[in-house]
Amino acid sequence: MDMELQQVTLGGYRPSYHTAFTQEETLESIVPDALPDVSRIVGAWGRACLKDREAGDGMLRLTGAAQVTVLYIPEGENIPRALEVSVPFQCSRDDPRLRDRCPMAVEVTLSSADARTLNPRKLLIRCQLSVWASAYEEETQEIAADAAGPALEKRLAPRKLWRIPEVREKTFTFSDVLRAPASKPEMEELLSTRVELGASDAKFIGKKLVLKGELELTALYLSGEQIASARFQLPYSQIIDMGEVPEDAEPEVVTTLKSADCRLTGGELEISVEALVQAAMWTCQPVTVLEDAFGLGTCVEAERAPVTLCTLSERTARREMGRKLCESGVSARQVLDCSAAVSSVLSTPVEGGVEYTAQVEATVLYLSEDDALCAEPVTIPVAGRVELPKGAECVCRCGMAGELMAVPVTGGIEVRCEVEFVSCVTGAEQIWAVSGLREGTAPADVRRPSVVIRRMGERETLWDVAKACGSAMADIQAVNGLAGQEGAEGVLLLIPAGR
Repeated sequence: MDMELQQVTLGGYRPSYHTAFTQEETLESIVPDALPDVSRIVGAWGRACLKDREAGDGMLRLTGAAQVTVLYIPEGENIPRALEVSVPFQCSRDDPRLRDRCPMAVEVTLSSADARTLNPRKLLIRCQLSVWASAYEEETQEIAADAAGPALEKRLAPRKLWRIPEVREKTFTFSDVLRAPASKPEMEELLSTRVELGASDAKFIGKKLVLKGELELTALYLSGEQIASARFQLPYSQIIDMGEVPEDAEPEVVTTLKSADCRLTGGELEISVEALVQAAMWTCQPVTVLEDAFGLGTCVEAERAPVTLCTLSERTARREMGRKLCESGVSARQVLDCSAAVSSVLSTPVEGGVEYTAQVEATVLYLSEDDALCAEPVTIPVAGRVELPKGAECVCRCGMAGELMAVPVTGGIEVRCEVEFVSCVTGAEQIWAVSGLREGTAPADVRRPSVVIRRMGERETLWDVAKACGSAMADIQAVNGLAGQEGAEGVLLLIPAGR
């Protein structure tokens, strides 16, 4: 008997690994000879730049450097000075799911930094890094979608499967020359810069992924003896070739900073930024699965095996507000700058989903009533909820969004921030599919009546009855006046002989 399975091949990638962790780095730094002795440290902040990443042999390796600016008041002076320190870092994680050369999406941020004086010419720098990483493993699945052969009764089930056909990345550079806004004094000496890179919109056009984002640059500088700050919002766009893109494709995009260089020349701020865009394409593909089969009037046995398929994939982005009163003990006359980053994310299962709490570490730079330059740290918890179906999993990535605000109020400084919770909810289902068909051994020839009366057993379906009796489902439904595939326990059925 000629029998053949008709297979469908599902290729692409699947999320195989995810991690989020924090890591602390410390470094002792000497004050360069060109700078005066340190009298009082005002504060420290900066950015993390990812240099390289590698996954393989069951290990994740990340290298880079935190570029930290230490703002301090020199001995015998009132005008602040800035010391730039590069703190190298190496992060690693062990996990057998990390395969050689598997694509990765990585984001590293400097969530907080501080500096302490060991002596007037030596500082101890401490940095806390927040790391978010996901890995994708390439896989190919073959599933029986149908079978060809004489007198076969087949149970076919339509399914919608989520797949990742493409994972791509692109490194790009961004440069510009800026001058202080008309409402701000001229820039004469640069103290520090803060660079924040975000993607605001991503969509597929043809075979391309078009990414539009905004680079936010905040510069703290001196104009004469006056301290001032200026904020610039610089749009950017990038195009990534993704190959064939189905109509229902959805992008998942992560951007991270690789390097940033800011220099002040003749009152103009020259910036050069290198960033990495990492993009995965999710698609929903309808597939018919051959779950079972048997022969009508012939002895055909189906070999079945379990198959795990991704049947749910939902991506959402929600913004939540957080606010907190920073009781500094020193009355603030003017807020010069405020920086913030998400340091960690805690998850708590709740009914119907999971609640995430992002810990935001903010630093407020301000002038006191007597014009002393001060910096105050503040921790702000921000909560967000994600609906989670039973059995599903969620990967949530949190980052700062919108405008960060700090205003002097009675009793201190009120800080307001906005956190974006980007979640990807996935669900897997294990089904049984036919893996092979073979001709079985026919029993001894026993005459069978044309109609058999059979009672439905507990948790039995019409398919189970049809397979046990070797009769066609359609014949059983027609004889018994049934429209669906499910019967009722204890019901008597007329089972016509298989043809």
